[in-house]
This record gives sequence, structure tokens and C-alpha cells, in this order.
Amino acid sequence: MRRYGIAGWCLAALGLILSFSACKKQSWLDSGGKVAFSVDTLMFDTVFTAQGSATRSIKIFNPQKEGIHISSIRFEKGNASPFRLNVNGFSGKEVKQVDIAGKDSVWVFAAVTINPDSANSPFLVEDKLLVTLNSQTYSIPVIAYGQNAYYIVDSVLQTQTWSNDKPYVIIHNALVDNNATLTIKPGTRVYMHQDSRLFVMGTLNIEGQKNDSVIFQGDRIDRDIYVGNYDDIPGEWGGLYFFPQSHNNVINYAVFKNGGASTQLSGQAVLGATIQINKDSLQNGQPVLTITNSIIHHSQGYGIVAFNSSMYAANCLIAACGAENLMLMQGGNYKIYDCTIATYGSNYIDHSQYASMGVTNYFPITDKTYVGDDLNADIQGCIIYGSLEDELVIDKKDDYSANVQVNHCLIKVATALPNYVIANNNILNQDPMFVKREKMDFHVTPGSPAINNGMSIPGITKDLDGFSRSATTPTIGCYEFH
Repeated sequence: MRRYGIAGWCLAALGLILSFSACKKQSWLDSGGKVAFSVDTLMFDTVFTAQGSATRSIKIFNPQKEGIHISSIRFEKGNASPFRLNVNGFSGKEVKQVDIAGKDSVWVFAAVTINPDSANSPFLVEDKLLVTLNSQTYSIPVIAYGQNAYYIVDSVLQTQTWSNDKPYVIIHNALVDNNATLTIKPGTRVYMHQDSRLFVMGTLNIEGQKNDSVIFQGDRIDRDIYVGNYDDIPGEWGGLYFFPQSHNNVINYAVFKNGGASTQLSGQAVLGATIQINKDSLQNGQPVLTITNSIIHHSQGYGIVAFNSSMYAANCLIAACGAENLMLMQGGNYKIYDCTIATYGSNYIDHSQYASMGVTNYFPITDKTYVGDDLNADIQGCIIYGSLEDELVIDKKDDYSANVQVNHCLIKVATALPNYVIANNNILNQDPMFVKREKMDFHVTPGSPAINNGMSIPGITKDLDGFSRSATTPTIGCYEFH
């Protein structure tokens, strides 16, 4: 009998609880409040392989204990948007009057249709998802890739040629296989996803031309900042990485912008650098990398970093990088001619620690240990400048040789170059008088000390703009004054 009495008491108590819960009403927020999204970007990353359409979903969260009345969920472009919505069974470009209980959420399904046969279809299809709560509008970007591009997704590339008929989009990573050659024709555009890097075991041959450069850049705007023109935001993608067995790489008239993010390879972090070249393992008399008439700017890490490698660089602009624009370390063989290497810092580049250029015959492992090799560096006719007191740092360990020449350069340094450096006809600590460095215009203005103080270098008869250089007294840097 007692058992049934306890059961009856429990049933009665449960009834009281249910009755109380049924009587409790949800309160609603009539002003203020906020919403949150399950993702920071609604990205249709499978449109690459779909035949024209794809669907994605996100959640809209109500973090308040009160319920909220969302007056509108819509796309910014309205009826012109290629995207469409479905919320609680209601579909269209806009869904109105959506209620979310306190501490609850609602699913939003979005679809996009892109005509894969349209030659004029945009490369990226973009919009914003807008959510209005009590007269306050919240938004996230909505991005889909059009079908008018070649998509390289975690691919090993054999010998092939990329042309400029469609852009190329690299998702995650791509690798030029050992003994393979990737040739990139003039005018080709290569868009890199944020986690992406182009690795090269074989050979990379970029054949840009003066009026038809090859351009590498991120495949979308920065993920956190949606104002401005985005030209100066670093780290939108990884970079190019040349393995030790890579050889005879040639880059001419290429632009690399907003790269230099650290990425992952097989779970291991890859150094933040727009271009990294490693040890010259072949030493066949040819540089691992020959880079001419090219621009690297707004790299989150290094512009170019080389470890005991070999490189010929001429008529290049390397500017506005988070680490050294050009870092040659652990020895190697380098010829750097008629380049402009400069950083002054910006909203997104903190130029307070790293010089514009560094040259060493060692690489530090710890404070007391290092590895290194013999160094040969020939630096001629370059502007190496910026907002720090020392923009060119040259250092060595006595375990290895260091043969360094710096001639006819315009340099900012607080102290004299080391006495083992052969230095002739350099101009120290005189403002190059750039046209508008904050706008990436590193031409020099009338009266610049760079004018007529360079040196004639065999094989370099034109500047980065394609104008003829003076045969006897060229301008220092990548641009001839004319």
C-alpha cells in the first residue's frame, strides 16, 4: 500500500510541475537585443563541382532569455541576388516575422543557382545575409564560387600549362610534382583560398609580360573586416614554397598580394611567407629562383625568405611585409639588383621589429645554437628603406664565410655596415622621396637622391615599368626616373 501511495504522490507532484510549466509564458524583447550566427561567413564551397546550384545552412541564435521577433531575414541585393532563403518552410529572397524563443535558434537554409555555361558569369558571387531585430540589422557575407574557373583542390600537378582563359582557384594546397613543370602564361589569374599554398618540387615557370602580368591573390576579401578596398590586408592566403629538390624556377612580371599567412601541411605549420625557397640541393649553376619585374606586397610574414638557397632578383618591388620583405639566411648565393625593398607600417602591418631586409650566413636554432653555410650576396642598385632606424641588417658567424657586396644602394641604417661588407658609392639615410608610399607608389619624385646614382648592370636595360634605364647613371631602385 505504501508503494502505491508514493507513486500517487509522485504523479500528483508531476502534475503540479506540468501545470506550472504550462502556465509560464515566454516574455518577448521589444527593444534592443542581438543575434548571433553559427558561422562568420556563409560559403558555398561545393559549387565548384555542382552543376549550377548548391544549398547551405546556418543557425541564427537568440542569446537572450527573452524571445525575439525578427522582422526580416533577407539578402542585401534583394531580387537581384542569386541566393534564395528557406526559413521555417517559407522561401524567397526575404522571410519576415520569424520568432525565436529565449536561448533558442532557428535554421536558415540558403541556396544559390549559377549558370555553369555562362561565359560572363562572375568569378565570385557575393551578397550579404541581413537579419533585422528591433530596427538593428546584423549581417554576414554570403559567397559562392562561379563555374567560370578552374578549381585545383588538394592536387598533385604533373607537367601542364595554365592559360588566361579562366582564373585558377587553389583550394587547400597544390603541389608541382618532382620533375614536373607548371607553366603559367601571361595574364593568368590565380586565386588562393585562405588555407592554401602552392608547393613546388619540380619547376615553376611564370611567363608574365609587361602589360599582362600573372597575379596571385586571395580568393575573397578578408574574413573579419568588410570595409575599405581590402588592398592592404595581409594574410589572405599562404604563398609559394619551393622544396630543396626544386630547380630552375623562373618568375617574370608577376604580382603577389596579400599573402604570407602561415598554413598547414600534414598537420605541421608552414612559415608565413609569400615566397619561401629552401636549400639549393642541386647546385647546378642555375639559381633555384630567378624572379624579375615582379611585385610582392602586404605579406603577413616574409615577402621572400631563403634558407641556404640561390636566387637572382632584378627590378622587383617588395614592400609592406609583416616580417622582413627579403630575408636571406643560413648562407647561400644571391644576386639582388635594382630592387626597391621598403616597409613603413600601416593599419595591418606592424613595422616595429623586423628590418626591410636581412642577410646572414646562419639560422638560429636557440639563443646559443645555430646552423649555417657560406654566404655570397651581391646587392647592387637597390633602395632599402622604411620607418625603422636600421632597414638593412647584415650579420655572420665566423664558422662560415660571408662575402657580401652592397654598392650604389640607397639605404637607411643607424650604424655603419659591418667591415667585412664591401660597400661602395652607397647613399645612407636620405629620404628616397617616394611618390605616395601609402598607396604603394614607390616611384621617386624630382630631387630624389636615387636619381642618377645607380649603376649599370649587364642585362638590365629596362625598369619595372618597361622604361629604358640610363646606360651610365640609372636611378636606384626598381623604377627609373623619367
